[in-house]
Amino acid sequence: MMSGIPVDCFALDADPATAWKSWAEHLAPIFDVRPVPDTHTGPEIGMRSYNLGSVLVGEISAPAQMLERNGRTAARQGIDHVLIQFYRRGRSEVRTDRSEAVINPSDFVIYDLAQPVAVSSSAMEATSILVPRALLGSRSGQIGSLHGSVFGTAHDRMAQIFASYLCEVVAGCGDLTTQHAAGIAKAAASLCATALPEPSEDAATTESRISLAVRTFIQDNLGAADLGPERICAHFGLSRATLYRQFAADDGVQNYIRNCRLAQAMRLLTAPPDGGRPRISSVAYATGFSDERNFSRAFKRRFGCLPRDVAVRRMVEPHQPGTSRRLGEWIQQLGL
Repeated sequence: MMSGIPVDCFALDADPATAWKSWAEHLAPIFDVRPVPDTHTGPEIGMRSYNLGSVLVGEISAPAQMLERNGRTAARQGIDHVLIQFYRRGRSEVRTDRSEAVINPSDFVIYDLAQPVAVSSSAMEATSILVPRALLGSRSGQIGSLHGSVFGTAHDRMAQIFASYLCEVVAGCGDLTTQHAAGIAKAAASLCATALPEPSEDAATTESRISLAVRTFIQDNLGAADLGPERICAHFGLSRATLYRQFAADDGVQNYIRNCRLAQAMRLLTAPPDGGRPRISSVAYATGFSDERNFSRAFKRRFGCLPRDVAVRRMVEPHQPGTSRRLGEWIQQLGL
């Protein structure tokens, strides 16, 4: 018997005293949320997410709220995904380090989850797709510049096609099987890349491209013991002042590198390539730490447990095919 596409559904707690808490916990893998005076949690609040293997799609009906994703959260999670939402109802204001925009019905908004963002939202309904940056191909290098930008469907035929496809996929996922998932996901990622607008070329865009290039270089060289400001400045021809400005929101470039290394270590511990239990020392050296003791100390400060405890817990409680996973686990494992 063919299995259906895995789905994660938010069920609102009937107790008003705990309704907001459960909603905030459900969104926590992406945003920190807080209520506003207009916040009302009721039966119309809901969220469905479908795991197509390489991308997640879904829909959300949310109350009025404030959402934030800061640099610390992005560094701690270590994910490199793009969230794109198509608004069907409601209005939001999105603010990034360099821009502000308003999202109205029939608009798309782009979030680069490697960057900070703040959103002030009325009650809204939207259809969403979460894509690893690498799946966007030649457009992946432009995502940093498009972070927080809005594009509409009124006069953009390609955006209309993408919106229609995305909404139809989410509406039909409940009747599809995992055999359909790979083809649907590939088409969705391709349409997404094609529909993205071209970024405007200005000083902020140039700065953003430099920031993205530096962050990509850091991710590609996490295992290098000499990875630090000196090597980065020499590689890109940057001054230290310019480099430090890029990472002011992350409490400095060294802190950003350390958090990326620890995030990568967590991924290696929870989902090792060969499926077996990795040696702690191997994970330490692979992520640029000079010795296992320093690695374990830094890991415990960041995650509250020792590396060996994470490995044991994941081995004792492996995921069983066909069982549900929480949204946060899907997001962490997307693109691995």
